[in-house]
Amino acid sequence: MIYAGCSGYSFKEWVGHFYPPKTKPKDYLEHYATKLNSVEINHTFRRFPRIEVIEEWAAKTPERFRFSFKMHQSVTHRARLKDVGRSVSDFLDALKPLEKRLGVVLFQLPPFFKLNHERLDSFLGELPPGFRYAMEFRHASWREPAVVEKLKSAGIALCASELEIDATEIVQTAPFVYLRLRKPPPYTDVEIDTLRSLVREAVGGAEDIYFYAKHDDVGVAPEQVERIVIT
Repeated sequence: MIYAGCSGYSFKEWVGHFYPPKTKPKDYLEHYATKLNSVEINHTFRRFPRIEVIEEWAAKTPERFRFSFKMHQSVTHRARLKDVGRSVSDFLDALKPLEKRLGVVLFQLPPFFKLNHERLDSFLGELPPGFRYAMEFRHASWREPAVVEKLKSAGIALCASELEIDATEIVQTAPFVYLRLRKPPPYTDVEIDTLRSLVREAVGGAEDIYFYAKHDDVGVAPEQVERIVIT
């Protein structure tokens, strides 16, 4: 299954383009879910999710919809994965109302955090089972075979998140693939074709694909996603 969407949905700039004119913020998500079947929530990097908000989101979306979340910065940037088992569990507890609508929890590491095998090993051992996780390493030192093998053993996805479309490479380390585009849309026809090929190739070897485009200030990102995964 391909779960595709954008990094966020609550943008007033999208009203009149992606959202119909005069759409109110409380109605954004319901409209979004009629066009796309997934969204990546990034504001949980700065604020822990609140159960009452999660319950509201679950009520506004169909069962086929999937939410992915960026882990809070206290785990990835402050503690840098050290002794974070309790914090991760608290984060996941707040997401329980989503049930099957929960997609992937993304751990995006800071660009200054260099490879640390001991830290990675202890972190992987602390992760609660039964959830889908993805790791986004932003320091080049993490790009080594040993890290890939550890993620494979743990069943955790290596996030593909290159800024340039033609540099994007999917290295599958889990039963699912996690791809987030960091280049803002719109994309050229050549880039659309490249991304479409990437997604189609990934479908052959993965149970599910989670694919998110960077949001824009106009509202073309959702349409670009539809072009990539539907056409």
